[in-house]
Amino acid sequence: MAQEVDKLIKNTNEEKVLFEWEAAERSFKKRDRDFWITAIAILILFSVVLVFIKEFFLVVALVSVLFLYYVLSTVPPSLIKNKITNRGVYFGEAKYGWDILLRFWFKKSLNSELLEFETNLRVPRQISLVINEKDKEKIKEVVLKKLPLVESSPNFVDKTTKWFGDRLPLEKREK
Repeated sequence: MAQEVDKLIKNTNEEKVLFEWEAAERSFKKRDRDFWITAIAILILFSVVLVFIKEFFLVVALVSVLFLYYVLSTVPPSLIKNKITNRGVYFGEAKYGWDILLRFWFKKSLNSELLEFETNLRVPRQISLVINEKDKEKIKEVVLKKLPLVESSPNFVDKTTKWFGDRLPLEKREK
């Protein structure tokens, strides 16, 4: 009798991997020369206006953001192992339990398909995992058992970014 109880306790405490995959750490798209010429031209024009109103620190901050984006667009991300278990989601070595995850959705970013989770933490507010397109339905099936699915990103920043990106393209659109 005691052995059966011990076995039952071990089974309930055992963490089981429901789905596991290897993907890039972040979305990545190599930008071409035309994109960078356009971005730098816009930055220079905007910086001239800011210099006239004596906002030097804002100019430095904008140049820093463009440099960061340049680095992230030229250095490819490394591969990382992600997994979904009965206790939560692993992003590499970082674990996020089901109790802190509120909802999830899928999103296309650059050339990647993303699985997005909203958390009840202050930081990080969202967790983005790059997934393979062919695994989307299997992941959806597994996560739906634990969290509700939202059709699109619920926050204002994502909606605004998408709106500006659609109206102000910095590169040629693929047809």
